[in-house]
Amino acid sequence: MRVLRAIIPLLLTITLVYALDRPIGPLPAVGPLLDPVNGCWAGAESEEEDFNADLKLPGLKHTVSVWFDDRLVPHIKAGNDHDLYYVQGYVHAYFRLWQMDMQTRAAAGRVSEVVGAKALNFDREQRRKGMVFGAEHSLKAMEAEPRTRVMLDAYKAGINHYINTLQFKDYPIEYKLMGFEPELWTNIKSALLLKYMADDLTGATEDIPLTVLRDALAPEEFAMLFPERITGSTPVIPAGTAFTKPSLQKPAAPSDSTAFVHLNVNDFEVEDIEGKGSNNWALSGSRTKSGAPILCNDPHLGLNLPSLWYEVQLTAPGINVYGVSLPGAPGVVIGFNDSISWGFTNNYRDVKDFYTIQYTPDSNAYVFEGRQIPFEKKIERISVKGAADYIDTVRYTLHGPVMYEHRFHGPGGLKRPLAVTWMAHRGTNELLSLYLLNRSKNYNEYTAAIHHFQCPGQNMIYADRQGNIALWGQGQFVNKWKGQGRYVMNGTDSSTLWKELIPMSENPHVINPSQGFISSANQTVTDSTYPYWYNGMFYEFRGWRINQVLKGMQQATVQDMFALQNDVYSFLAANALPIMLHNLDRTSLDDKGRQYASLLDKWDYKLTLESEAATVFQTWSSMLHKAIWDQKFNSIPAGLKPSPERTLQLLLMQDSVYKDAVNISYKQTMDSLGKLKNGLQWYQVKNTSVNHLTKLPAFSYPGLKLGGWGNAVNAVKGNHGPSWRMVVQMGKEIEAYGVYPGGQSGNPYSKYYASFLNDWVEGKYYKLQFLAATETNKPSSFPYSWSVQPK
Repeated sequence: MRVLRAIIPLLLTITLVYALDRPIGPLPAVGPLLDPVNGCWAGAESEEEDFNADLKLPGLKHTVSVWFDDRLVPHIKAGNDHDLYYVQGYVHAYFRLWQMDMQTRAAAGRVSEVVGAKALNFDREQRRKGMVFGAEHSLKAMEAEPRTRVMLDAYKAGINHYINTLQFKDYPIEYKLMGFEPELWTNIKSALLLKYMADDLTGATEDIPLTVLRDALAPEEFAMLFPERITGSTPVIPAGTAFTKPSLQKPAAPSDSTAFVHLNVNDFEVEDIEGKGSNNWALSGSRTKSGAPILCNDPHLGLNLPSLWYEVQLTAPGINVYGVSLPGAPGVVIGFNDSISWGFTNNYRDVKDFYTIQYTPDSNAYVFEGRQIPFEKKIERISVKGAADYIDTVRYTLHGPVMYEHRFHGPGGLKRPLAVTWMAHRGTNELLSLYLLNRSKNYNEYTAAIHHFQCPGQNMIYADRQGNIALWGQGQFVNKWKGQGRYVMNGTDSSTLWKELIPMSENPHVINPSQGFISSANQTVTDSTYPYWYNGMFYEFRGWRINQVLKGMQQATVQDMFALQNDVYSFLAANALPIMLHNLDRTSLDDKGRQYASLLDKWDYKLTLESEAATVFQTWSSMLHKAIWDQKFNSIPAGLKPSPERTLQLLLMQDSVYKDAVNISYKQTMDSLGKLKNGLQWYQVKNTSVNHLTKLPAFSYPGLKLGGWGNAVNAVKGNHGPSWRMVVQMGKEIEAYGVYPGGQSGNPYSKYYASFLNDWVEGKYYKLQFLAATETNKPSSFPYSWSVQPK
């Protein structure tokens, strides 16, 4: 009996140790997490963490210095390109390895490997849209170009040296919680990251819903409700700009019966993308107090932690650049150097089209121009954590991959085979554009650099120390016949194929316009005089507001630019609310209804964080949009309704027509507001959050005290907003400011994880410490440094 009593605890201990050391389905093993030395707590940083280091890295050619300023921004100085990008890769991995790993896994459709079956549909879609297909093409172009080959290989070597130094205790906490480990970096991962950005910025289209609506509505009604361009747009390239004479002829359009198809779908919802986008503008010295140009940029993207961006200065012979980089890719994306500054907003011209595919009876080929062409089939083996591998077969056509079919339904349960043609599938080399842009010294070098930037299309703004400002609607675009790609097209006929590419030099652009300023906010790119036809998803409210403010600016300062980037004035409210209140029947309202109406009477149209009027208006305008359009469109399974901009224009033209809708929607608004539990303050209702990529609450920041919305310049929504605010005055001495919603470290235990977040919320900026290329001594205010030597 005594022996048995002694053995039982031992057996229980062995069983417990065994159980804790084994994963349970998709869950990680608990034992290693609880290890007090190597587990979850091993990555904790003290408040006084010392980041000083002397490193010896194999493959370096010369010594590299890395000086960290008080915000942990590295200033990397090297003697050649190879060493510069090697150390940038090492630094990125040191602070953001898990983020780099997960984002490139997501791009490749490999999330199921680490989270299980819940990500399977996402992974299948990524593979079916051709993410790896496009990345492989771009990688060939990048590796064929000597400069970008050096960038990629050196960057990869720096990352992999860091990975090879890690033991389990050193892994970022997310690896331990999710139960997987880092894998070595390859150049395809950097290509995938760039395609991931292209997908985020060009992946959404309206081809399918517009095809359904075109069939359901009379032609005149369809044109009125869904115009190709919004009348009254203040375009990116100022109206009246003289464009380059076109070198290409307008292609002839085939008949509608040849070009277009009809779709049978069930009801589906289109993603709410109202107000998604970015802002940039530049003022010439004639409009600034200093007499120097000022350039501003705030790209609006998903709000996550770790942050999308990583701030850095890169210095080597021929380059001294400061700005934000993408962890996972070498170089600086948005920023400035000794001579020029630049920024991006999304262009939104359509570069992704869908084609119906006619299968042969055995499904091994498809019909094109009366011929049967065999599919190129790619077997996709998707590893699924805690389950068997999933095998998918993706069929490739001359149009591109078949994204939707009976085995993977499209929107609204669409089973008809649709292939996708997408500029992101092509072998483009945006990395070369960044390489050259980082080193550009004048306007001509800038234009030569951006001509390598093909997808995603961007509105690229420019200012230099010589006093010039410029803006290009840049990207690689197709010379399309009118209507081509706006709707799903017939994939059996050659007349619907993409053909000639518009020469880059003929992309719309302007330099030093007489008005003294330029701006873009995802609005229509040109006026109607631009010689090439294009379509896209454009947004006008922010553009209208920005141009309204800039037009009245004289003696502008950087502080004025801060104010405009944080502007929460609603152009929609200023124009719609007077009409809504005019048509409101107040005699039928109860006390609460009259109280809210009185609140709106006195409102200044600003979506400030504590405004209750902002909550009432935003709720009412949303209800009004539904009241106007739901009855008409609920029977049409398209999931798309006229835009808020078009709705506003119709309201302005014939407000009395919508009187009933105004009053019905106001009563609905009262009901909706009565159900709110946390009060009417705008920030509480919209609940802007910056969440960790895993969505773990402990690593996230919900309920931030922020105003704004998609119809204001400061277009902060629930999980989307300005990902990097930058203001650069290009004077004799460059004066630059910036902030992003996060911090330099990806470690949730670090004080640098979200160290910028509160200042970003409050609209504050940091002066960016741009060091001269000739600087040889670490500034005394910089707390840390790395001496990096060849091993």
